[in-house]
This record gives sequence, structure tokens and C-alpha cells, in this order.
Amino acid sequence: MRNFVKQLSRMILDPLPESRQFSPDPFSKSPFSHSATFHMETIIKLPDAATPSTIVEILAALRKEHFEPRHEAKAWGDWIYLDCYTTVIAIECNRGLSSSATLEHGEGEEEGEPTTSILRAFGRLGWHGIDDDGEYPLS
Repeated sequence: MRNFVKQLSRMILDPLPESRQFSPDPFSKSPFSHSATFHMETIIKLPDAATPSTIVEILAALRKEHFEPRHEAKAWGDWIYLDCYTTVIAIECNRGLSSSATLEHGEGEEEGEPTTSILRAFGRLGWHGIDDDGEYPLS
């Protein structure tokens, strides 16, 4: 496994040659574009007054969408992985209950499957999406 921390810190500390300095032109290629990986996220949550969903309910809703979900509780947070996809669900879980999560989209999986089916599963449980304009229904 490559040591990305060392690579990034070396790039930050080493000054760029003048020919590769940032340009004010927004369409110019960034000198860091070869190493930066940007991924998309979708924030979902239950309305404030709603009863939290259990992890069992969430996994069952995902199975109804024909996923094979796997829940892993780690010291730094809970994750739901879906077989055959790189999109993961970072889910805030407290004693088996959850009311917010973040879909971290895999490369090339930002639109269409599996996102559409994941949002449909959470929508059936009464969850909403959150964006700059506020809440929006998932179903």
C-alpha cells in the first residue's frame, strides 16, 4: 500500500516550480490534479421528530432493493458496505439506532445505481436528503 500521507506532505512542503504555480484561470489544470481524488457525498437523515431507525430495519430495507449489505461497527464509526459496489454508507449509530448517514459514492457510481436504490430504501423508512436548499424527499 502506498504511503499517501508522505506523498501529499512532500508536495505541500516542496515549493512548486514557477511554471506550475496556481493560475487565476479556473479552467487551468491544477498542479495537484494527478493526486487529488474528489468524491461525492449525499447526506441523509430522519426528520427531527421521527423515531430513529434500527440497523436491522435499515439492512432489511437495503435487502428489499436486492443489495447484500454488511454492517461493520468500528471505533471511529459504523459503515454499511454493499457487495459489488464501492459506494459505502457511513452511518451514525448509537445502541443500534440511527437517524443520519452519509452515502460516500464510489467512483462512477454518483448517479444511477446503486445510489437510486439506496435512496429508495432509506426513503421507505421516512428518511430525507439534505442539500444546500434544505431537506428533500427520497421517495
